[in-house]
Amino acid sequence: MNLSPTRGEGTPTPTPRSSPAPSTRLQDIAVNGIVIEPPTPVDNAAALSWDDAADVVVIGFGGAGAAAALQARESGASVLVVERFAGGGTTALSGGVFYAGGGTRIQVDAGVADSVDDLFDYLRQERKDAVSEATLRRFCAQSPETIDWLIRHGVPFEGSLYSDKTNYPPDGKYLYFSGNEKTPAFAAKAKPAPRGHRTVGTGLTGAVYFRALYAAVERSGIRVRTHSRAVRLITDAAATVIGIEILAITEPQHQRRHQALYAQLDPRLPFSNARAERAIARAFALEREVGVIRRIRARNGVILATGGFSYNAAMLAQQMPFLARHKAAFMRLGTIGCSGAGIQLGVSVGAATGALDRVCLGRMISPPDALVRGLIVNQEGTRFINEDAYNALLGAAISKQPKGKAWIILDRALHRRLLRQLMPSKAGNFQTNQLPALLNRLFGGTKKARTLDGLAQKIGVEPAALSATANQLAQALARQQPDPLGKHPDYCHALGDGPYWALNTSLDNKFAFFIFFTLGGLAIDEQRGVVLREDGTPIEGLYAAGRTAVGIPSDGYISGMSLADCVFAGRRAGRACAAAPDRPPDAASPSEPAL
Repeated sequence: MNLSPTRGEGTPTPTPRSSPAPSTRLQDIAVNGIVIEPPTPVDNAAALSWDDAADVVVIGFGGAGAAAALQARESGASVLVVERFAGGGTTALSGGVFYAGGGTRIQVDAGVADSVDDLFDYLRQERKDAVSEATLRRFCAQSPETIDWLIRHGVPFEGSLYSDKTNYPPDGKYLYFSGNEKTPAFAAKAKPAPRGHRTVGTGLTGAVYFRALYAAVERSGIRVRTHSRAVRLITDAAATVIGIEILAITEPQHQRRHQALYAQLDPRLPFSNARAERAIARAFALEREVGVIRRIRARNGVILATGGFSYNAAMLAQQMPFLARHKAAFMRLGTIGCSGAGIQLGVSVGAATGALDRVCLGRMISPPDALVRGLIVNQEGTRFINEDAYNALLGAAISKQPKGKAWIILDRALHRRLLRQLMPSKAGNFQTNQLPALLNRLFGGTKKARTLDGLAQKIGVEPAALSATANQLAQALARQQPDPLGKHPDYCHALGDGPYWALNTSLDNKFAFFIFFTLGGLAIDEQRGVVLREDGTPIEGLYAAGRTAVGIPSDGYISGMSLADCVFAGRRAGRACAAAPDRPPDAASPSEPAL
C-alpha cells in the first residue's frame, strides 16, 4: 500500500484515491484567497484510517458552533467540536447582545408588552429577502423559548430598561431598542418594543455570553479539539460528507505560540489591520510547519460554523471590490480565524452560496445625539437618509454615495451640544460612545466656516445645494410638518446661526470608525440547515450555521441579530444532524471516549 507523508509528527496514513483540483466555482469565490484543500473522495468510510470519530462533528467553536453542539448533544448524539484556535470567535468579542422578542421572560420582567406578530412585522421590514417568511415566522415564534434555552445554559440576562437612542446601553442597562424599532417608518407598521437583550456584565459582554456556553459545553460532555484547522472534507461514493481532515497543532508550546498570534488582533481597537494581516500569515505558516494531519469520521455529518470572511483580503476583493479598497479604514469585526474556510469547504463539494457581497457596514453616530440632530449630506450637498437610522443602514447608505463621501453638518448650537456630550459622564462607556466621536472631531478632517456657503466650498459641495438642503428641513419644521426623510421628531433640528462645522463621515476616513463584517455564506435548506448545491439538492452530511451560511441577517443587520441567528440556525443544524439516518459502523473507525 502506498503511504503519503504527513506534516509534523505522526504515523503515515493510506493514500486515498486522487483528489480533483479546486473547482472553478471555488476559484471564482476566493481567487488567491483559497485556504482549504480539495475534498477527498473515497469509495466508503472503511477505505480510510480514522484518527477520531463522533456522530456529529462541529467545525468552529463560536456562538453558532456552541449552539449546534449543545443541541446535537441534547438530541442524543455524540459530539466533537473542532476549533482552529482556543474558542470564542467573534461571539466572544461582541457586545453580547441577543435580539429576541415576542414576550420573552426578560421583556415581561421589564413590563414590556411585545408579541410574536409585532416582532415578525418589524423584522419583515428589516429582513428583505434573506430567508423565507415561513422561516422568519419560525424564528419569531421560537424567540421566547430561545431566551429560556440560553438562560438554562447559564447565559445571564436581566430586564433593566434603557429607552433612549444608543448603539450600546450603559452598564446596568440590559434591555434596549437595538434597531430601527422607533423610527417612524418602521413604527408605523409594527408596534415598537425593546428587543436587544444585552448579556449582564460590564463593558462589552460577548465574553460573558460565550463563557456561559463554553461551560455548558463542558458540562454536557462534548469533546473539543482546539488548535486544529479544518482543511478538507471527505466524501463517499454517494457524495455524502462522511468526515473532515484537520491540521492539528499538538504540542503545548506550539499551541501557546498559535494562540499568541490570535491574540495580536483585537478588532474592537482601531488601526489594527496591518497587525492582523501579519498575524494571519504567521498563523498559517506555523500550522504548516508543526501541524499534524488527522482524519475525523463524522457518522451523521459535519456542521460548518467557522464564521465569515472579514479577514480574507483576497476574498473580500473578489466579492466587494469597492468596499475592499477601503478595508484599511474599517474596524473589521471578527478574528483572524474569519478566513472564509467554512464557506470554501462547502463550495469545494459543490455548494451554492448567497449574499457574499452583503456586509454589515456600521457608522455609529449616537451617542452623542448632537450628531443625530445634524444633517448628513453627500458630495452633492443633499441628504440621503434620516440621521437617526440604525448604524448599519447609515453605513450602507454612505457606501452608495459618490466615492463614499459624506459629512455631518452642525451649527453653533449643535456643536456646543456636541462638546458638552463628549465629556466623560457618570453613565460610563466613554471609550465606546464619546471617544470615537471626539477623535473624529479632532483628527478626521473636520471643516469649519463662518457661513454655510463657506463650509460648502471647504468640503467641495455646491453652496446653493447645501443651502437648499438645510432650508428644506427648516421650512418643513416651521410648517410643523414631518422631516421629509422620516427622522424622529425628537431629533429634528433646523440649522441656525453659524459658525458651522462639517464632520467627515466618509468611507476613507479611518477616524469615522466604520464597523465591518460579512453576512453572506452557504445556501442552506431552511428546514434542516443542510447545505444545498446550485441545483437546490442537498449535500447530505453537511450543515452550516452562523455567518458561514445565509441567515436571517444576511440582507439587513441590526444589533443582536447575528447572535440570535447563530443560535436559531445552530440549533436547527444540530437537531437535524443528530437525527440523520444512522450509517453502518465502520470497521476502521475509532470509537470516541465514553460520554
